[in-house]
Amino acid sequence: MVWEPISVIQVPRMDLVSLDNQGFIFVVDLEGNLYQYQAGTPSWINNFSPPRQARVSTLEAFWTVNIFTFSVDLQEYRILDRFINPIAENRIPEQLISLAKVATLGNNNIIWILDESDLSLKQLDYRRNRIIQHQPLNLILGESALFVTDMREYGNLLFVNIEDEGIFIFDNQGNYIRKHDTIIEQKLSFWKNNLVFTEGEQLILMDFQTGQRSSYLLPKEVKNMSVMMGPRHLVCYGNNQLRIYDIQQSLGITEE
Repeated sequence: MVWEPISVIQVPRMDLVSLDNQGFIFVVDLEGNLYQYQAGTPSWINNFSPPRQARVSTLEAFWTVNIFTFSVDLQEYRILDRFINPIAENRIPEQLISLAKVATLGNNNIIWILDESDLSLKQLDYRRNRIIQHQPLNLILGESALFVTDMREYGNLLFVNIEDEGIFIFDNQGNYIRKHDTIIEQKLSFWKNNLVFTEGEQLILMDFQTGQRSSYLLPKEVKNMSVMMGPRHLVCYGNNQLRIYDIQQSLGITEE
């Protein structure tokens, strides 16, 4: 295995990173500007600047058709097409959700939202502007501190990362299934049936069904960086830098 990056890209004031299923890399900076990159190309190939700038709390580009962003500061979400043109942008409805702390896009025109005011998990139908599921997490996970750092829907499951406690998994109706005690201190990333994250100097792929792990020693150049995996690439990001690797060359694994 050879850890030779396809490209190293400098991204000033980089904040969040997400990958789509076509190999493109999307980045938001600290002001909420969105940039699209491609492996092997040193500068961005497309960008979008929102009319009201604020830090973005969630960036998701892995959906086949849409890109999703959410800002806690503005209490706003935005859905963009693959060319990063906005197709829907709205404030979180105050009459339904008092304080949206974490949000993630789901299937069938819904957004999962953690309402911090009552510590509940809500499913917002953003086209009809109504709540279709409401789960009180403080009752379901009674002993938890419920300091949720990230959520993501993947494979018809909802993954909720709670600081210092682990990953809690729900079905697509918000029913609690199980918990993994693994502590992940970065944004959630998936590859096939695996959660992707780092522990020390190791890249970890953990099957979220069985808990089985595979580990790979990372090069020193990516120490303390976060990781994301797409169909063909491993992206290490941090310190205003993207380091992009071919997963077959570096890890010896293939998409199939």
